[in-house]
Amino acid sequence: MTRAVVIGDALLDVGISPSGPMRRGADVPAVIQLGAGGQGANLAVRLARQGIPTDLVCGLGTDPAGDLLRTAIEAEGVGLRSIRVDASGSVAILLDADGERTMLSHRAPFGAGLEAAALPDADWTIVSGYLLLEADAVALAHALAARPGRRALVGCALPEEAITGWRVAAEALRPDLMIVNRDEAAALGPMDAAVAVTDASGASITMGSISVTVHSAPGPPAVDTTGAGDAFAAGLVAALADAAWPPDRGVLETALRSALELAAAVARTPGAQARVSGEPS
Repeated sequence: MTRAVVIGDALLDVGISPSGPMRRGADVPAVIQLGAGGQGANLAVRLARQGIPTDLVCGLGTDPAGDLLRTAIEAEGVGLRSIRVDASGSVAILLDADGERTMLSHRAPFGAGLEAAALPDADWTIVSGYLLLEADAVALAHALAARPGRRALVGCALPEEAITGWRVAAEALRPDLMIVNRDEAAALGPMDAAVAVTDASGASITMGSISVTVHSAPGPPAVDTTGAGDAFAAGLVAALADAAWPPDRGVLETALRSALELAAAVARTPGAQARVSGEPS
């Protein structure tokens, strides 16, 4: 059976849905919810729910946020390999009426502890793009590129000043598959890797001479896009996990459709890791 290891953040999500427009200096009523999140944890949880044995390597502190995250992640059957950090990371997610988000993030860098973490063997190593924003990212990428199995790199929000360095680290990782959104793809330019690109209309993937595009099916509007991109990435890797490599056009099209369906269901459900139809309860 295919095994996966995910390297990325586990963060405490603080979801905030104001009842009306924000007013500076005012007290605006809102629904506020706490939950597990972070790109790494989102990927690992969704993969585990797809039936893929998954380990998560992340940074966690010995604080209440870390306790909450450990409990939530381990309850999903994910193997947790945490690296000690001073304080667990968190993100405040401000949702508007259309389900779009503004995020205020506090990451807890943990890449310096990877060498001593004794990463488990895996058929797939899925790397969160945020790891490549850390110090010594190129060295980290070279070390991960030496691991056996396939590698997937999931894109992230890239500050303009970090794009060149991130791209260099991404090339050092030599991923078998990159998964990015349209804005990230435009910022990075052509990459020497198979690339899946998502946007509001659907997703496409280019792998060698094969290029496949699938459009999103119509459905109810999004209520919370937090974690939808991570769900797409997990769904795509899960659908390709046991495929011959490189996959043929039919396999790629089926995988894109499956990933889009999962991402759409997540976007229509509040919470980055909320269960959706088809996932085990």
